[in-house]
Amino acid sequence: MLDKYGVLFLIASAAVISLVATAPLDWMPQDAFDYINSQFSAVTAQNCRSKSRDQLRLPESSVAQIPRYNKLRSTIFYRNRTNLLHLHNMALNRAFYYSFIYQKLNQTWDFETQPGLSYIYMSAAADVSANPGFINGSSLYFDNDCSYPNWYRTFKFNTTLPLFGPRAWRADDYNEATNWLREPTNNTVDIHDYGAGRMYNYTSPNYKFNPWYSPWMPDITGEDDSLRKFTYSVGIKYSNATGVFVKNEFEDNTFFGPPQPGQQDREEYLPVRFTQPYFDCDRSNKWIVSATSPVVEYMPRYSIWLHLRRARFVAVSSMDIEFERIDMNQCPASQGNPLPNIFAGTARCKATTMCEPLFGFGFRRGGYQCVCQPGHYYPWYHDGPFLGLEIEEATREEYEVGFDCLVVEERQVYSIVEPEFVERKKRSIYSRAKHFLANLPSNTSPRLNKRQKRHLISSLRHLKEDKDRVKRTPKVRYVAKRHTKRQKREAIEPESLTRMQNILERVHQTNKDNCHELLENDLYLTGDAGYGVETQFLSQGRVALRLAHFLSNFLQNIDEYEEFGDLKGDRRLNETQIFAEVVANVMSDHKILGSGVFFDRYQFRMSPPVNNTDPRFIDGITREFFGPYSWRQQVQNDGLDNFKAIDFAGFSDYYVDKPWFRNMKARWATNVSGLKKHTAKPMIRSNREGTSLIRFEYYPITYRAPDYEDGEWLRPQFKCDGRVDDWVATYVVPFFGKNSLKTKIEFKGVVTTEVKLTNLDINQCPGEFHLPNAFKNTAKCHYESQYCYALEGVGFRQGGYKCECRQGYEYTINDLAWYYDGQKMEEEYKKFMSGVPNRYQTSRCRIAGASSVMFNMYLLITLFSLAVYAAKV
Repeated sequence: MLDKYGVLFLIASAAVISLVATAPLDWMPQDAFDYINSQFSAVTAQNCRSKSRDQLRLPESSVAQIPRYNKLRSTIFYRNRTNLLHLHNMALNRAFYYSFIYQKLNQTWDFETQPGLSYIYMSAAADVSANPGFINGSSLYFDNDCSYPNWYRTFKFNTTLPLFGPRAWRADDYNEATNWLREPTNNTVDIHDYGAGRMYNYTSPNYKFNPWYSPWMPDITGEDDSLRKFTYSVGIKYSNATGVFVKNEFEDNTFFGPPQPGQQDREEYLPVRFTQPYFDCDRSNKWIVSATSPVVEYMPRYSIWLHLRRARFVAVSSMDIEFERIDMNQCPASQGNPLPNIFAGTARCKATTMCEPLFGFGFRRGGYQCVCQPGHYYPWYHDGPFLGLEIEEATREEYEVGFDCLVVEERQVYSIVEPEFVERKKRSIYSRAKHFLANLPSNTSPRLNKRQKRHLISSLRHLKEDKDRVKRTPKVRYVAKRHTKRQKREAIEPESLTRMQNILERVHQTNKDNCHELLENDLYLTGDAGYGVETQFLSQGRVALRLAHFLSNFLQNIDEYEEFGDLKGDRRLNETQIFAEVVANVMSDHKILGSGVFFDRYQFRMSPPVNNTDPRFIDGITREFFGPYSWRQQVQNDGLDNFKAIDFAGFSDYYVDKPWFRNMKARWATNVSGLKKHTAKPMIRSNREGTSLIRFEYYPITYRAPDYEDGEWLRPQFKCDGRVDDWVATYVVPFFGKNSLKTKIEFKGVVTTEVKLTNLDINQCPGEFHLPNAFKNTAKCHYESQYCYALEGVGFRQGGYKCECRQGYEYTINDLAWYYDGQKMEEEYKKFMSGVPNRYQTSRCRIAGASSVMFNMYLLITLFSLAVYAAKV
């Protein structure tokens, strides 16, 4: 045991070490992240009102790789930017919807059928509740005197509100009275009218928290209308009775909407523009980024003087996301990481490594990994890339010694000439011996003459006799212990290869010209052919989920006969509103080919017509079927798709008899206990001027709606219907409402979205036996020396992977790559199987360091000395 002096010595030593030692991050120089982080941390909810405008905003370059509408089709968006892309599409979705509905219902008799207060509030709440992790806030900000409310009884017709800005924000409900576990649920949404109460005038130049306003409003003059507004056309075919269409032709609906820029147009003509990060003071008190898009309407409304009316930006659709949730890219500026990006170059990868960004880190260091440069390989003690999180936490000594790749020596160079088989000519049996002996090389052993052969006969005879004797002697059979040697299953399965080829061939050969000649079963692929669709098309599935949330909320809480003072209840849903919803779904996302809402039999009920005198419609109009469906007509030449919509109730065959509808109804018709409960807290203005905010009469509003997992992705199908005419994968999700007695929740119908199958990236890498993937175990990597990694953005075709070297192996080719490309491996494998000269068997990784092992006399002497010493001991 230590005495007291020893204990004091240890304490003193520890104190000295603590004073001398350096903290892991203190030695690192300051960079752009520290600069942004200091600004980020300097603003709080307590001091934000005293800060200047510049202190409440971060540089625009704080968010890089922002989606541009005119570059979406030519750009691959990886997982670290899917949140921003979904934010972009949802802002455009709401802009298309309100532009269409306000211009379509722009007659005096349409005033009552326009979206009411609850419709707008519930629409914003659905944007948030259906998109956790994607969208934190949704809002619709109207310009001065551009909002015409139809929810007040005492308002004069054609009267405007000074300002109207409903905004939904996901609330932190850990401290709610009904939250017994005190755990955030992400199911509570606050809805406030930001055009009322304190700090209501968001159009004022002195308003510090409105970077979304100035890019679009005020839209007073029409000098740039031809560039900032675009004319869209949607053909709609209506049906007012089962099995009958109102007209056989599509009714053309033309409206003005957000701009449609060309490939080379500047940023100010984009339909969606992102704000720089700003602090949302006195509201959410968060640093947020907003995607904004304009809503277009004819102003003034209801005027018969067409030359006095003008399409004007009347509102801004805004989708918000917390700045902390956006992945920053610390890698150096490159083609995949273009400027402006203030964080570019802040990664701490060594010179022998390259930087790759990672998904899901948000605004914090370490969201990258360092992979070996071409011509290098990982050391024997480290498996795989160096994680940025480990590098950022390393001490100076750890950083200087580690995180380096080793050099590959004696690298190979591929010849430009394709490999050929070397044919060796056989010696002719008719050639003379003298000619053969004369052509022998000089270092070849001489042939035996007759005399030498005679002397060998005796010895050869003895050898033959010994050999025959061994054969006659019975051998003692040694029975060893039974050992089970497991044979490794071939990573490339022939059955999977054949099956994959059949699937790809069917997809390639089926088109709109020959699909009518095929059997119905030939228009479907197996379910596992769509493996990965639920994750790769998560955003498109949530578009349908968002509409299901809205319909569930509206059908469970709205009663048109309720009135609260001078506040009227919303009327029931009408045909135009649902048609506008599905049209907006298709127009806002180029990956969505079709979208529909299909009500169950006798579940769609509209309000009676305004000034109704017909006693048949005193309780409203109930439709047997109502299934508005919108699709995108793909045009190959001019690049501008056409949009159509149709009511499936007009067809002679009923959509309720389709398997996708029957199966979803059978699942949810009798049991809705699995639905998640959502809570909305609406705050409305106390009067027309918006003096203050007060609670809505029903506060809070609760509703039950499905999750994303409650929907279902159907197996891939070729839709040979004269509309889509393409291979699609369909997502189906139900929505719910109250029954006629208002006593319980029941199934009301489904919402669908259809995505183009050829945009799906297939995964050929090895997978577990239980994975429903039709393409697994078909990659052509050499798995003893290589890993298989699936790539993004390749689509529904072979070769979407790369073969990287395993630990202890190195890439030997002298080029700018560090892996074998999957498409090249597929080509070489086809040549190999066809017996054509190829490089397939040489496309393997070499054991690392094998070429650098050289003879060392000192090492040999040392090893020999150790062996002698060990023998003596």
